[in-house]
Amino acid sequence: MLKLQHTRSEFCIKGGVITRRGALFFIFMGILSILFAQEDVTVNGVTLITKVFPEGEKACAVVIEYPVEIDGQKLSPDQFSVKVKTSDTYSSRTITKVYANDNGDPSFSIFNNRGKYVVLELSPEDFHSNTIVFGPSFLNTRMELDYIVSQLVPIFDVNGNKVEPFTSKQTDEKHLIIDDFLAFTFKDPETGVEIPYRLFVPKDVNPDRKYPLVVFLHGAGERGTDNYLQVAGNRGAVVWAQPRYQVVHPCFVLAPQCPPNSSWSTLFTDRENPFNPEKPLLAVIKIIRKLLDEYNIDEKRVYITGLSMGGYGTWSAIMNFPELFAAAIPICGGGDVSKVERIKDIPIWVFHAEDDPVVPVENSRVLVKKLAEIGGKVRYTEYEKGFMEKHGWDPHGSWIPAYESQEVIEWLFEQSR
Repeated sequence: MLKLQHTRSEFCIKGGVITRRGALFFIFMGILSILFAQEDVTVNGVTLITKVFPEGEKACAVVIEYPVEIDGQKLSPDQFSVKVKTSDTYSSRTITKVYANDNGDPSFSIFNNRGKYVVLELSPEDFHSNTIVFGPSFLNTRMELDYIVSQLVPIFDVNGNKVEPFTSKQTDEKHLIIDDFLAFTFKDPETGVEIPYRLFVPKDVNPDRKYPLVVFLHGAGERGTDNYLQVAGNRGAVVWAQPRYQVVHPCFVLAPQCPPNSSWSTLFTDRENPFNPEKPLLAVIKIIRKLLDEYNIDEKRVYITGLSMGGYGTWSAIMNFPELFAAAIPICGGGDVSKVERIKDIPIWVFHAEDDPVVPVENSRVLVKKLAEIGGKVRYTEYEKGFMEKHGWDPHGSWIPAYESQEVIEWLFEQSR
């Protein structure tokens, strides 16, 4: 006889037959197992988070939405796996931090490490963190992002219940700051040129107050019609919309996108005089004037900045429409020296790297020299040879340290016509 012990009763299995007492025990245990069984948990969604770093947009986090509150204090990076499709294979991303919260934002709080959202922060140093591919003919493309996220082992909710492993593809994307920009398209009635553009509108706009406008002209690589690359390729547009700057300097930000077969100036069409405005730039001027009519923008505080092809565009804009701008930050561009008298009274801060392999540094030097000679309001920052590479940046990318400088931000908002 095999005797099985229970808390209050004993029962027998004789010849394969369960006694009445034993049958009641199994029924009781079955009911308990139904009442206390942990249901399988299916996640509600997996959102990929991107952010524009100084070098451009990167995938920086994954947010998993669970149907139950997760105890974040018991989470660790080795419990998860994040892979991104590269060519025909999947490559691993490095998880640097894991925590839980109740809003799905990539922000950690030691005081509230629990919630239905689990955030997996990813290393921006990963080789496959970038979202943009630098293509030929100075035309870049944004990759179609394909991520797979796995929870490798059981984790626990706030009640101590197990949440079983899963594997899922991303179900959504969120783009920090970029998503705060509105998307529009402007068609010039005179030329027929269509310009996609993004517009950032400051939060809680006071109708009795006027706000500055910052215009950003992108480089040749971000030309296109997707109305995205010009705000994702670098921080030239999003830097002004950062919450920490908007708190102190709320402003509108305009980021137009140049068509793929054109330029802001005659840079690609007239080698003898590459500094005249092209149709897309003329359309941008019309967009600025349109915004001045539609929003409470301070016409005395319209600023413009641009890099590379956009640096040429910035010089062209202020030289041909000096009455419109209160200050300018042209970066690694070039302009018409014969027109510097027109911009003598515009505060200008010029940036260039001495060893820029794409746009000759002499372009900026000659303009700065001429402006200084006639008493212009010009400042010049030239990064010495080797400076950019020492920091891991391409020597052409002098906009990276320029836009990361808080002094530059503060200087711009001090200017007014």
